[in-house]
Amino acid sequence: MKFLPLLKFFRRGMVFVLMSSGLLISAPIVQEKPKQTKPSELFKRDSNSQIVIPVIGLNLHLFADQKSDVLRKLKFGEPVHFDKDSLESPKEDWIPVKLEDGLSGFIKRSVVRSVPPKQYLSTLLFEAERMIHSKNIDFTAKQEITDTIFTISLNGKFTGDEYIFIRAKAGYFLKKTVDLMNEKGIKPDNDPSTLEFLKHHQTKLLYDYNSGKYYVDSNYFWKLLESYPKTKHSDYAGYLATESMPMADCGVDLKCRLEEMRKGKLRYLYLFPTGNYVNLYTKDLVTSLHSMTKDPDSIPCFTPVGEGIKSEISQMIRYASEIGPREKKQILPHLQILKKECFR
Repeated sequence: MKFLPLLKFFRRGMVFVLMSSGLLISAPIVQEKPKQTKPSELFKRDSNSQIVIPVIGLNLHLFADQKSDVLRKLKFGEPVHFDKDSLESPKEDWIPVKLEDGLSGFIKRSVVRSVPPKQYLSTLLFEAERMIHSKNIDFTAKQEITDTIFTISLNGKFTGDEYIFIRAKAGYFLKKTVDLMNEKGIKPDNDPSTLEFLKHHQTKLLYDYNSGKYYVDSNYFWKLLESYPKTKHSDYAGYLATESMPMADCGVDLKCRLEEMRKGKLRYLYLFPTGNYVNLYTKDLVTSLHSMTKDPDSIPCFTPVGEGIKSEISQMIRYASEIGPREKKQILPHLQILKKECFR
């Protein structure tokens, strides 16, 4: 009997063999079981890792079993540590952990991020920012995330570059959370948890009675810069300080308009002459100043010119004289026009 060559067809995990008889005979593919990590290897890996809780309301179980009692729900980013003294060995999908209050239990390995200690802060802030920006995360959850990051920033584990980075990010998360509150028109008087949240952060917030809105005080970020002026992330903190300033309703009030520029974008150029946002803020300042000075006769320097206007112009000229040469060349001529018209 003569056979034709065999043709193999791979389809949906089965091998089909075409034989001369015209019949298809299926042969199952033997799938190897996934290799189980030895408990000793898991123990070593967990001992050298830190755990980030990237979700809201993760269950802390009494035993390494989905059906076991839930001791409590963990908050986003809540500090937990591998419990090396646990009576149960580490398992593929369970990690024995101990909380800072001493409570011990088990969490699902597949839900959390287990990373080397050097990656802990960057991972924590990445996950926090992802959730803060998510439209699927509600206002209450964003309050929890913000509170957690502020709490962790004050635990004494971070200094220098890391400290200013986590504090700046915490302020940014506060800003995004408060912005959402303003956007949705949530009134703290009718929401006890929100009122408590605002009280907790009251030293970092401002309230505008005209609009009925809350803002993160830009001085929160400026003070970070004063304490850590030459760190890796000070430029980012300066950007957040500038962006946190609420838009003032100045109208034709020249002093108000100049003060807003000086305290925000010009101050950034002064402190960070080579910063990442220099080009953006220079363009904005030049546009604003050009609109003021393109017709010198229309500059609202009404006689007698107030000392407040003169003081603002003088301070802005001082700032502009000490910024980068290219930016100085673009900004200073407009300030000189203001000085000429208002110092007569």
